Amino acid sequence: MKRNNYLAEIQRQADEMILRAGFPKHSVNLCFAPYGDGTPYISFEKDSYNYIYSERGYEFSRKVTHSLNTLLYWIMSEFAYQIAYQYELEHRIKGRDGWRIAFPKFIEIMANMNPAWESEARVDIQKILAEAPYDDSLYT
Repeated sequence: MKRNNYLAEIQRQADEMILRAGFPKHSVNLCFAPYGDGTPYISFEKDSYNYIYSERGYEFSRKVTHSLNTLLYWIMSEFAYQIAYQYELEHRIKGRDGWRIAFPKFIEIMANMNPAWESEARVDIQKILAEAPYDDSLYT
């Protein structure tokens, strides 16, 4: 796939998903080159998509996949977490772990963007909760 084609296709699909979830088009502006400030960017090398975080020339995270769907999941889950945590902040309940509000919202947003992602989002949340269960005592 030519570079310009894959860039445009990824942004088009991201915009479509954002609209499906009820958010304005271009809520996620994808980067295809490093800015050097920690903003993630996408590259396409050796028939693989790379989702890279780097800052001041230092790469601190790289995820690699052959699947456009997986790449889009990574991108959109980051957006969905931001929205879900903002939602939690606006709907915080004293004495209740904020994750109890944010995580269902995250799953809802992911499912709205792509119904096939609902189960994957649930698995991601279960992995987090297996390592760090809800703890309402922290919020009293």
